Amino acid sequence: MKNPRQVGTHALVSSHKGKRRQGASKRLPRGARKLQREQRRGWDPHARRKELLAEETGTIVRTAQTSIALCYPNPYHTAMSSLGYQVIYRMMNERPSIAAERVVLPDDVDEYRRRRQAPLAIESGRPLSDFDLLAFSVAYDLDIPGFFDLLDLANIPILRSERQAYHPPVLLGGPLTASNALPFGPFIDLAVIGDGELAVAALLDALEKATSREDFLARADGIPGVWIPELHGDRVPPVQKVTVGALPAVGQIVTRHTELSNMFLVEASRGCPRFCKFCLVRNKESPMREPELEAVLRHIPEWAPRVGFVGAAVSEWSGIREALRRVIAMGKGVGVSSLRADRLDEEFVDLLARGGYKTMTVASDAPSQRLRNQMAKAIKTRHLLNAARLAKAAGMKKLKLYVIIGIPGETDDDISELIEFTKECSALMPTALGLSPLVPKLHTPLGDAPFAGVSTVDRTLKRLRKELGGVAEIRSTSAKWAWVEYRMSQGGQDAGLAALQAWKNGGGYRAWADAMASVEERAALEKANQFALWPAAGMR
Repeated sequence: MKNPRQVGTHALVSSHKGKRRQGASKRLPRGARKLQREQRRGWDPHARRKELLAEETGTIVRTAQTSIALCYPNPYHTAMSSLGYQVIYRMMNERPSIAAERVVLPDDVDEYRRRRQAPLAIESGRPLSDFDLLAFSVAYDLDIPGFFDLLDLANIPILRSERQAYHPPVLLGGPLTASNALPFGPFIDLAVIGDGELAVAALLDALEKATSREDFLARADGIPGVWIPELHGDRVPPVQKVTVGALPAVGQIVTRHTELSNMFLVEASRGCPRFCKFCLVRNKESPMREPELEAVLRHIPEWAPRVGFVGAAVSEWSGIREALRRVIAMGKGVGVSSLRADRLDEEFVDLLARGGYKTMTVASDAPSQRLRNQMAKAIKTRHLLNAARLAKAAGMKKLKLYVIIGIPGETDDDISELIEFTKECSALMPTALGLSPLVPKLHTPLGDAPFAGVSTVDRTLKRLRKELGGVAEIRSTSAKWAWVEYRMSQGGQDAGLAALQAWKNGGGYRAWADAMASVEERAALEKANQFALWPAAGMR
């Protein structure tokens, strides 16, 4: 299916060009902010993408009959830390008749808008609107402003109803779809719900045969896991889960310009054996799937300086220790996501230290033992303290703890327990708390739980900063933006339209609050009930 319209590099400026978008856009890391300043001094998007290409290993550059823009609504620094984004990039490019190129959100959207510059593909420099299909990988509810920005900068109407036959279809995928894709409904042509490997393969078959947008959607209709809002309305299909045959999932590109610098990513297992009530990747909905150790190790290239083992429960993978030994013996650094404190012992932590670990990162996921028990988080306070002791003994420099606050039934006593526990950890080694208000997600047992409220969360954060000032480093998600995330994660298609209005009005918190004022708070729950989606939603 070819796009008969080719638009030049310079896109038209939208009517809201003068308004600066705030809040929902993530703060750029220090390196990316430095890059942004450098770009403004010598602004040349073509030169910059060539610089990025020059420092990549594993880039795929090719041409084919059908072109796909694989879009990420965050800057390059974040996009290239996404294993799923890289897996789909390689998967699409394995088709002889398809060439997929990456398009990421510019580091400085305002500068692009001021200069009337369209987003460009990293590989070829082609403008976004020049592709036959726009495939967006979205990880997070509040990535939606970046989604709007990419379409707007390319002069592609954001609303599906305003696009013409010559505009490329817009496909949604990524981790967000396993929770709630409804708010994206007014803007997309179709979505892959959950694990994408099987559905994307079927969609590529349909794309290769399609003669028009309508023909593509007709061929896509009926593919398991594919949601077409124009045809299906609010009836989102069940979340797709691949079998162990799809594993391991491995990265494609290594670069230093990323959150996970110079690291080759490997998903050695998928799912989790645990039953934490707040988590999308709990056993009931996403049971643990793991391939053989050798199947994982044979994918690791000799040239990769570091290897990152990623997934929801990597420390639960039966092969993790031997994998670390083998990778370290190759002279490579290692990284492991989602360490569980009750899986750590001297041998495991020593392997991490030998692989270059400087910070021990574990999740408490609740401020007290009572609330951990309530959320089926099978971690004890002694496990967390032992993690600190092991990290110190191995020569690590810092302990980082992730903690969820605003949990149903939380009291001041629970926060007091967190304060005393943090003081105990800080006496062992420098400690940092990463605090996040609970945002109830669909497809979890807490999907219908209340949001604690902005004032309640702010009060808790204020107390923690006051009583732990000088004791531990405190980093937290804003209570206001957690509320916005809650509204999006529970919202229906009207929440997406409200997000568009907030974006047009500058994207600040007040714009979001005003836009959401008339929107039903939990429309997605209502639709799940209406269409009997509770088994797929994983709720009690």
